[in-house]
Amino acid sequence: MRTLKEFIFDTFTPSETIFEMATISKAERWGNNTYRIAVHGTASGDRETPHVHIYLTNDNKPYNNFNFEISIIDILCKDEINLIYQRDRSKNKLIKNRSKCSWEGYKVIKDNFEDWLFSDCKYPGNFIDNLDAIIWMYNNESDSIDENPIKSYIDSKGLIILDKFKKYFD
Repeated sequence: MRTLKEFIFDTFTPSETIFEMATISKAERWGNNTYRIAVHGTASGDRETPHVHIYLTNDNKPYNNFNFEISIIDILCKDEINLIYQRDRSKNKLIKNRSKCSWEGYKVIKDNFEDWLFSDCKYPGNFIDNLDAIIWMYNNESDSIDENPIKSYIDSKGLIILDKFKKYFD
């Protein structure tokens, strides 16, 4: 059976390729910038670990000047907001190794993202908060046939969802 990614590349020419990404918010104003928050499923091929992106909304080279990737798994299983990739061309920063990523100098973004995660969701749907929407979008965008791909990923790694986050999986 072909994956969604294989189907897309076999069906469309490169100029018609669909890039799988779901934007949750286009206009989160934190500090002096406005950010877009988006989720990729696994078929995008950018990273195996379920994660959420923070991009600059007005990036003239889409998602190329600023891109922070945050582990959804670390939120659900460790109650930590951990970067797994960061790019900020304004500071000549490109870090692909998650153990070297740091929120140093980005406290405003981290604190506002954390507040946003547990705030009422403006995205259409019946979500508990923005974290609930992220989980739903990841599952919806995933090319997995599992009913709950993010839960399956967590189970496959032998990890446990913290009690405070189990409400998202009931």
